[in-house]
Amino acid sequence: MGDGQEYTPEPAFVAFFDEAGDPGTRAVFPIDPNGASEWFTVGCVVVRASKENSLVELVRDIKKSIYSQQSPDLHFRNLVEHKKRPVCDALASADMRFFVVASNKKKMRLYRNPQAEAVSLHKHNWFYNYCIRIVLERISQWCAERSISEGGEPRHVKLVFSRRGGHSYRHVRTYTQLLNIQAAQGNIYQTARVPDFRVLDHRLIEVIDHNKSAGCQIADVVASAFFQAANAGQKRWNTEYAEALAPRIARGRNRRCANYGVTLLPWRNWTLNLTDAQKQIFRFYDYEI
Repeated sequence: MGDGQEYTPEPAFVAFFDEAGDPGTRAVFPIDPNGASEWFTVGCVVVRASKENSLVELVRDIKKSIYSQQSPDLHFRNLVEHKKRPVCDALASADMRFFVVASNKKKMRLYRNPQAEAVSLHKHNWFYNYCIRIVLERISQWCAERSISEGGEPRHVKLVFSRRGGHSYRHVRTYTQLLNIQAAQGNIYQTARVPDFRVLDHRLIEVIDHNKSAGCQIADVVASAFFQAANAGQKRWNTEYAEALAPRIARGRNRRCANYGVTLLPWRNWTLNLTDAQKQIFRFYDYEI
């Protein structure tokens, strides 16, 4: 651009991210009594950019409908149990798509991935960034296919992250750039799926406080509903809320949610020795475990 301003692509979609649980892997509950949570979930909500502003009214209406207007934002884990299902039902009827990655970290305890650490540039962020990569693979495919189907060409998606303490979001941006370079050079690690960089751009990454983003608050509902569904054995274990989101969980070309709208990590999930209760939510979303 002639005035020195950097060109930024115009996005057709906006993807909001939030998480539930602790991404730490040095010590993991229940192996370590005071360890980080056994599960870590990342929720993502994709909407058309033209409808981004409508999310404020949607969240406001949901909070009003459940008589939860004292707090300025919607935070799923702070809701009393009988208010959670109405929230999920309301979101399940909205015009958006949900994606979630749920990682059971027992097998990740003390695990290191030198390749992922090198790309992350920050050895303590590699696991979080890897989970984000898995989501990016799926949402970029969805956005590319949807925009090509509707307009004949791939169009960009803006990424909006809910700010949490302990994460270096600057490294998320750098990590995305490095993945793009590796993909272009053909030396990206783990090639079964690769983010579609026709619709991703490091200039379209934003970090915002949770209470200032209606989209991130919705992503929190997705992440937290699945976190509660996976944490069998906890007193508030309940799969009902995550199941209620089914109408908006993304489905792949095979019309299944498994490994697309809902992704269970690690990949060799049969080695996890999950209980039947822990498997319940994943079986609901088409996993054969």
